[in-house]
Amino acid sequence: MEDLAPIISIHIFTVEPADFARLAERATEALRKAATLPGFVSVNIFGNAPHTKLLLASEWRSEHAWSRAEWDDLIEKVLTDLVENSRDHEFEIYSHIAP
Repeated sequence: MEDLAPIISIHIFTVEPADFARLAERATEALRKAATLPGFVSVNIFGNAPHTKLLLASEWRSEHAWSRAEWDDLIEKVLTDLVENSRDHEFEIYSHIAP
């Protein structure tokens, strides 16, 4: 069953440098919460040198586990804040293909 395969969720936010630190802290807050949810594997947050891009990469045991996390109140509020305060937002889910 495909829904039980591990996935990686990637969010890339283009932000104003003045908003970078606040939004990075908000992302960290959401990902701390995600780490407590069933099916969570790992997370990384990256920022580029000019502080214009935030990349959030989270790994989940399945797309179902990730989907449940997206409905968490805190995670939903933080993602909404990030999207509303970004110039651009890219999102993609990647399925595991090979070790």
